[in-house]
Amino acid sequence: YPGIQLLAQDGLTLEEIVVTATKREASIQDIAAQVQAISQETLADMGARNMEDFARFMPGLNVVAGVTDSTVVFRGAITGAGYIAASTSSVYLDELPLTTTGSQPNVRLVDIARVEALAGPQGTLYGSDAQAGTMRIVTNKPVMGERSTTVDTEVRGFSTEGDASFRTSLVFNTPLNDSTALRVSLFNDKDGGFIDNVLGHTADSAMPAFGGGKWPVNYGELDNSKSVEDNANFAKIKGGRAEIRWEINDKWATNLSAMHQETSQGSGNYYDEFRGDLNIVSFHDDWYESEWDAFALTVEGDLGFAQLVAAASYYERSGRGVWDITNYAHYWSKSYCSDSYYTSYYYPYYYTNPSSGLIGWYPVYCQGTEMDNDFFSSYQGTSDDDKFAAEIRLSSQGDTYDWIVGLYLEDATDHWTAPFAVPTTGGKQEWNTSTFESSYSAAAYRFQGYDVTGATSHWYSESGTEWDQKALFGEFTWHATEDIDVIIGARAFNRKNDQRYIVNHPGGIGVPGTPDTGDAEKAAYRAQQIALGKVGLDTTYPRTGEDKEVIPKVSVKYNISDSSMAYILYSEGKRPGGVNRSRGQPFYPNAYEPDLMENNEIGYKTSFAEGRGRFNMIGYRMTWTDYQLEQVDPSHTSCDAAGNPVGQGDPNADPGVSNPGVCGQPWQQIVANTGNAHINGLNFEIDYQMSEQFRFGMNYEWMEAQTDEDVTGVIESGLTLPVVPESKGAIWGDYTWETNLMGANLGVFRFQYSNQGSIWNNLDGGHPDESSNPRFRVPGYAIADIRLGLQSDDWEVSFFINNLTDERAAYTYGSGQFLWGMASSKDGVDHHRLSYVNRPREFGIRFTTSW
Repeated sequence: YPGIQLLAQDGLTLEEIVVTATKREASIQDIAAQVQAISQETLADMGARNMEDFARFMPGLNVVAGVTDSTVVFRGAITGAGYIAASTSSVYLDELPLTTTGSQPNVRLVDIARVEALAGPQGTLYGSDAQAGTMRIVTNKPVMGERSTTVDTEVRGFSTEGDASFRTSLVFNTPLNDSTALRVSLFNDKDGGFIDNVLGHTADSAMPAFGGGKWPVNYGELDNSKSVEDNANFAKIKGGRAEIRWEINDKWATNLSAMHQETSQGSGNYYDEFRGDLNIVSFHDDWYESEWDAFALTVEGDLGFAQLVAAASYYERSGRGVWDITNYAHYWSKSYCSDSYYTSYYYPYYYTNPSSGLIGWYPVYCQGTEMDNDFFSSYQGTSDDDKFAAEIRLSSQGDTYDWIVGLYLEDATDHWTAPFAVPTTGGKQEWNTSTFESSYSAAAYRFQGYDVTGATSHWYSESGTEWDQKALFGEFTWHATEDIDVIIGARAFNRKNDQRYIVNHPGGIGVPGTPDTGDAEKAAYRAQQIALGKVGLDTTYPRTGEDKEVIPKVSVKYNISDSSMAYILYSEGKRPGGVNRSRGQPFYPNAYEPDLMENNEIGYKTSFAEGRGRFNMIGYRMTWTDYQLEQVDPSHTSCDAAGNPVGQGDPNADPGVSNPGVCGQPWQQIVANTGNAHINGLNFEIDYQMSEQFRFGMNYEWMEAQTDEDVTGVIESGLTLPVVPESKGAIWGDYTWETNLMGANLGVFRFQYSNQGSIWNNLDGGHPDESSNPRFRVPGYAIADIRLGLQSDDWEVSFFINNLTDERAAYTYGSGQFLWGMASSKDGVDHHRLSYVNRPREFGIRFTTSW
């Protein structure tokens, strides 16, 4: 482990690492599972600000991080980026579950006691969101009778690119009386931008494989001169946490905490590789704002026969933003917005193009003022999540038996709105601004008799999902002999969900647009809800789903000696099923089932050299059955005269032909149980205190994560799962020496290096010569950092270089919006490919003082 290697009094022996990952205190070396931990001190030494920073040094863990949220991946268990399917991994802030649909907030690491990573299915103790693993962020708690203050400041600057960054935090602990204490932490950070928005033009053509040729004559004429800006991807993060602890007596205590974090950012940390290093062409000043709040109450008690922990928490998050999708909207417009060969003489009830006198195909996709006019387009979305969770558990430890049993309750909602392709004037756009009312599309709606006043786009979608979960869980440990422990665990849960989804078009009441019509039952429900004063999503008949599952766990641990042990483990994790926001009669079922992760694991843990070193090695094979994949339902393709699906653009295609489950159905993103996969892995870790001055550590993981058979025929077997490197490793060293320089006690030096192999960016993309959203192999990377500092009893200063070699590490490539297939002839660009990248080399200084 890269942390928690505190030394005992002799200065050489590594101190025992105690964690609460198993919901009671235990040494990592005694736990029959892969558990890792990084302490507060080591988080500071490595300069970690968020999960992405420390994940480099944890085998089996990958984090794809944005500024406001992140996707946590344990042991390669991911099928792709998405916003509908549930996550395979869970994140906890103390007793508070933070995981929502598809992602977690990116918690700023201020006043954190440690982070713990539990790799592999954790279903018995952590439930359905822990199919592949669980991360726990453990905060520092109020200390009785102690009055202390810590100020931590840092300034960073790039050697060649970007704006300066800073972070500042204040933490104080104060007693309120003999039995009560308060701890407060506040922080205000800014990450300077390093991506430049450079001058460029809209897409106007494509390679032959993607439709080829010149698009509408005026496409490619507009540029982004209103938005050209250096260092556009800044982020400002601020927030705080307050916690009160009341030690009622020797047996009872309670903690009450509240946390708030808010983020304001520009564009994302990605650049277009075809526009030059760290450059992008965006036709809007992208921005996004989000904030989240968390509240928790925990009661701990000693009942004599058992320890009681009761915890209740509430978490809510909201966000909104405006970002550029001009080229994406051009793809749809060039595909569908065009003149037919017919005039109004033959079809007087269709809108006629005033410029040509011909009826236009699909005028809703024409976002310019005229059919062939160029335009800017944006996405203006919102998202809101909230979750209430409560858990009560009893645990006991004895000479022969240990046990833990508990009850878990959860009520969560997930809501988002997505007005697609909002036309604008480009540049800086405030929320809900649009030029739609002056567009060709709006004129066509008016011709049909619709009032478009207030509408911002031709497509408005909204989704709301409610989750309700109840679970019973327990683990029983039998100390069969002095050297053999047998652990049996299980979790039984019942999870229900209701899902509402609407697609509206200009002219409706309550929300912009009219609802997508359904059957008689849905129409009657809508009429009933409207009569009750409901509007929008609340008038929509919900789809419902329910899962009842039992998750087992069995392990055996053998103590080889006082300093080493081996174990075998079988565990399961199940991600809950759900219902799709489907319309019409798609190919895939409206409901999707839970997918199952089965884990077979063997491990060996030992201390050596009289406690100066540790070595752990773990191997595993996980089988993933009926994995959930987020994808576009294939039934949206057009049909020929016989109703057979044909490729888009085929002259025989008749979009008016609709066959249930085959073709002509509405375009929609769904979740489906697509196939099976396996994940094999082997990792080891070593920590060694070589002398009183020098400490050394390293870890390495090899992994094979591939698809197996696919009964649906959508995904072929033998594909590597996305965002999964075959190898990942890290090495670090700390050297200290005594000094009285500037009144210090110690000089400190740290070097750290991490390496990751190549990955694939998605699972279901095609070949780059055939697909506009292709599957790419993303090259591996290596990042090194150094830090030199001085420490005294009450202050510390350090100088550091992050990303020493200025490595341009691509975390993944963007795989949506058909960008690969689009070209800009005016700029001489044949493709677009977004590379999600690390920060360039930074020089910095950090100062911490306490009193």
